[in-house]
Amino acid sequence: LELTQTIMQFSKLAKIEVGGTKGKTLTTSVMQIYSDFQTTVAAIQHVDYDIMDLDVKQFEEAWYDFRSRSKELERRLGSVITQGFDDCTTITGQFKLLDSFDTLVNRPIIADELERKYVELINSYSEDLHHVQHIFMECREEPPISHNLPPIAGALSWCRGLHERVRLPMDKLKLLDRKIMEREEAREVIAEYTTFLGHLADFERSKIDAWGESIESSSQAKLKNPLLRKEEDASQQSSMGLLYVNFDPLLVRLLREVKYFLLLGLQVPEAAL
Repeated sequence: LELTQTIMQFSKLAKIEVGGTKGKTLTTSVMQIYSDFQTTVAAIQHVDYDIMDLDVKQFEEAWYDFRSRSKELERRLGSVITQGFDDCTTITGQFKLLDSFDTLVNRPIIADELERKYVELINSYSEDLHHVQHIFMECREEPPISHNLPPIAGALSWCRGLHERVRLPMDKLKLLDRKIMEREEAREVIAEYTTFLGHLADFERSKIDAWGESIESSSQAKLKNPLLRKEEDASQQSSMGLLYVNFDPLLVRLLREVKYFLLLGLQVPEAAL
């Protein structure tokens, strides 16, 4: 079982390409490790005896040699991964690097090599979380809104963007080894993350409640206006003036808000329906 699992895990190296400034060099190293592993596997695949025969003792020597070479390849691969990790400039890039090596990062030697990097990863996430919190506190009164979005939906979309920025890395962090996530640094980061999500939820709720109260009075009043209005031009002596659709711009904005609320998956206040 261990032999099969090792072969399956190392076979994934054939499709791995490392990015970053050192990507070409590190990818070449990965390919060399994969080539050396294939040589190691070939040595145990082409033995001239039946490995299922319990009386044959040569397999123990072949198996010991296979495990020794595999451990050496693990050490080399762990070194490559840590170099790639240090070369990544963002926490997202670091997680993508770890994901690309899949279950290989869980092999004992590689996991021990990466343990210190996991602590650095938690610290990097903590810094990013503090930066996002600063952005939120600085811009919450006048959030940056895309030019194609109405005011309320734009503010909520900005809030959702901050939420996604901190949520995705946290989901990855929670998949790390349990002993890593039980460290004091990890506990503090999780507590800060939970508190920040509460602030985002309060912001979203306050925006929706305030908007619901404002449209409850204004929209009903605007809907009572006549559908058409006559052009008022004192220079025209004729009683025949141009007719215009009397659809208030506030109602147009209301419809746009409702549209984007639905796209964001938000519950639309009853007053807007």
